[in-house]
Parts: sequence; C-alpha cells; structure tokens
Amino acid sequence: MKQHYTSLKSTLLWLLIPIFIAITIVFLLVSTQELKTQINQAFDRTLAGALRSIEVNIHTDHGGLSMEQPFYLFEFLALTTQSPVYFRVATEDGLTELGYAAIPLPEQALQDKPIFYNSTYFGESIRVAAIAIYPKNTLHYAPDTKLIIQVAELSSARQDFIKKMLWQTLIKDIVILIILAIIIWVGILMALKPLKKLSHKINARHENDLSPILADHIPQEIQPLVNALNLHMERYTQKSQRQRQFLDDASHQLRTPLAVLNTQISYAQSLISQEHELNDVLTAMQKKISTTINLTNQLLTLAKVQDLADNHTTYFTHEVFDLTLLTRHTVNELLPLARQKRIDYGLDIPDTPIYITGIPWLIKEALSNLIHNAIQYTPQESHITIAIRTTLNTVELCVEDNGIGMSTQEIEEAGKRFQRGQAAQTQQGSGLGLAIVKTIAEINHATLTFVSRPTYQGLKVSLHFPISC
Repeated sequence: MKQHYTSLKSTLLWLLIPIFIAITIVFLLVSTQELKTQINQAFDRTLAGALRSIEVNIHTDHGGLSMEQPFYLFEFLALTTQSPVYFRVATEDGLTELGYAAIPLPEQALQDKPIFYNSTYFGESIRVAAIAIYPKNTLHYAPDTKLIIQVAELSSARQDFIKKMLWQTLIKDIVILIILAIIIWVGILMALKPLKKLSHKINARHENDLSPILADHIPQEIQPLVNALNLHMERYTQKSQRQRQFLDDASHQLRTPLAVLNTQISYAQSLISQEHELNDVLTAMQKKISTTINLTNQLLTLAKVQDLADNHTTYFTHEVFDLTLLTRHTVNELLPLARQKRIDYGLDIPDTPIYITGIPWLIKEALSNLIHNAIQYTPQESHITIAIRTTLNTVELCVEDNGIGMSTQEIEEAGKRFQRGQAAQTQQGSGLGLAIVKTIAEINHATLTFVSRPTYQGLKVSLHFPISC
C-alpha cells in the first residue's frame, strides 16, 4: 500500500493563504462600508454648500421672494454630482415659492441646520438637503414665518460613483492579494530550500557514513531536527560498535575451545588402541563441549538482552508480577546443582506476595546467573542464601554466599564482558554471567550492587527494584 506523505509546502500554503483571504474579505467589507459613508458625506456636503449659497442670495424686500443666484453655481453643482440639480425656496405656508415646486418635504420638522433624506421626484430616486431659516426682512411676513430651502440630486449618479469606487477598491485588493500570495509562495520555497538541500546532502551520503551532519547555514527551526538525526546516528554507531565487539568477542572465545576440540579429536583417533587414555581424552572433550555450549548460550543471551537495552524494545512489555513466586521457582530449579556440592542451600523470602514491575523471564535469567555463579565459585559444603528484603521504596533480591568474596578492584570491574575474578580463574566459565545480569537490571530499572564482607568470607550480590504501586 502506497503511503501518503503530507507536503509541508502545501500545508503552509493552505494555512496562510485562506487566512489571508479571509482577513482581506473582512477588511474589504469594513472599508466598503467606510467608503460608502465617506462618499455620501462628501456629496451631502456639496448639497449643504448649495443650501448655504442659496440662503445668502435670498431677498424678501417688499414682501416678495427673490433670489440672485448665479447660473454657474448650479452648473458647477451638476458637474460635481454628475446629475441634474433641483432646488426649491418657499415659505412655510407655500404661498410664495421659487424653483421646482414638487420636491417632497421631509417627515420631521426642519431646523436651521441642514438635514438629509431620500425621496422620489417624478418616479426617480433623489437625495435631498433641506433647511428652514427666518427671513432677513420680517416686516412683510407674519411672526415666526420661515423660509424652506431644498436642494436635490438624482441618487443614481451617487450610486454609480460608489459602485465605480468599490470596483476600483476591489480590483486593487485583488491585485494586492495575488502579489502577496506570490510573495508567500516564493517565501515558503526559499524557507524550505535549506531543508531540501539537507535532504539531498543526506541522500548523497555513502551508506556507511554515519558522521554528524554539519549545522552550517541551517535555519534555527531545522536545528532540532539535525540534532535529533545526529543523536540517532550516534546511537546507531554505538550499537554497530557493540555488535562488532560482540562478534569479535564471540569469535575469539569460540575459536580457542573449538581448536582444542579439534586437536583432542585428532589425538583420540590415534589412541584407539589405548582405551584408558582414550576415555580421558573423551572426558576432556565432553567438558570442553559443555563449556562451549554454555558459552554460546550466554553469548546469545547477552546479545538478546543487549538488543533489548539498546532499542528500548516493546517486544516484551513490563508487567506486575509476584517476585517471591518467581524466586521460589528459580531456586527449586537449581537445587540439584547445589546438592551435587552438598551446599547449605537456603531461601529467606516472605510468605506474602511482593509485587514489582518488570519483565519476568529476564529477571529469572538474572537470578539464575547469580545463583549459578554462587554455586560454581564456592567450595563444597558452603552456605548460599537467596533472600528478599523490602525497604520503604525498594525491594532487594540478593544472593549471599560464604566464599572468598571479591576484591574492591574486582567489584569495580564486575559486569564487564569476559571479566573474571581471581577465584574464577580455576573454574570453567565465560565471564558473561554478571554482564548479562547488569544489562537485565538496566532494562528493568533495577540497580545491581556487590558487597564483599572483609570480616569473614563471602559475597552479597543484590538487585534493587522500585516497589510497584
């Protein structure tokens, strides 16, 4: 099944451009409303100016009504508004008036300040400005008589102008949007260019080149990725080195016993007629084969637990289990081996279950190695005790014996592969047991400790586990 990969470039574009478009639309709506308001205010101010101009030129001498309004003013007003201009000057009673008599009056009362309203004039929409003023000469008029001045223009011209301005604004915003989209596109491509160069650089590497990636000219945001890659390659390099070391160790440790076996077999073939000597040779061969089998098993076990430790594997999940039950079973399995050396083989564990978290089969392998070492490296009729003790925060699983113990230097080097103490030099062994135990302890979040008691012979090896909640 083909795996689908998400493009970082597409993600950024689909994230940034729609957001920018939405913001642009919101600003366009707001600016459109403001533009309409400003245009209407500008046109209304023109009508208000016409009102004041007519007001200045009205005469009411001798009770009549006249206006000396220059023709060019209306011509200028029509040119400004791009529409025909209508005006009306009349008394409130309507008995005297000038201009276009059919211009409608507003619903509200007129004051000495201009008001603006929409209406119709012979079936056409108009915008009207109106004001009510007192005559300059009131001798020939009744008290409180007012003159009404109205100036009107067609609304269509104003709306056409607003549409024209809105289209210009819209086109300008669209052009800006396209330019900014291109800038965003180019900016993203330029920003991702170092990442693309880095990927080409890594792809061009030799398969065995695990050297760190140089962080020169790399953006700060990519630096954590480079650091993570370098850390991963360093871990892989260390793992490869351990694997090579394991192969070297296995090759070195297996080559010698196998060569000895080959020599002994050749010698045995020459002693067919000497039955007693042949039996001795075959017995030695059997011991050597047993030692080699044990070494091979321990090498495989060490490789397996080391792989678990290196890869933080989830093949075997940690679980809560009863440590006392596991300890009892393990001790019973090795009882025949202890009886062969007539060892005082004791078990000191609580009667109640003690639960810890870990991988049971690994902990059993570690305990088996510790007990086997104690049996192997203590003399006959010795004492070995396997105990479980609890403290406030930990559970201690320990194996104690009364052998010759270990020196301080031997304790410091305990857990290294093929490292054997002075007492072990006279015994058959591989020096891998404690290395296996140490690795298992790390996997199970436990601590491995050694205590050699100087006052009397003996060694105490302990695994300290955190108590499960």
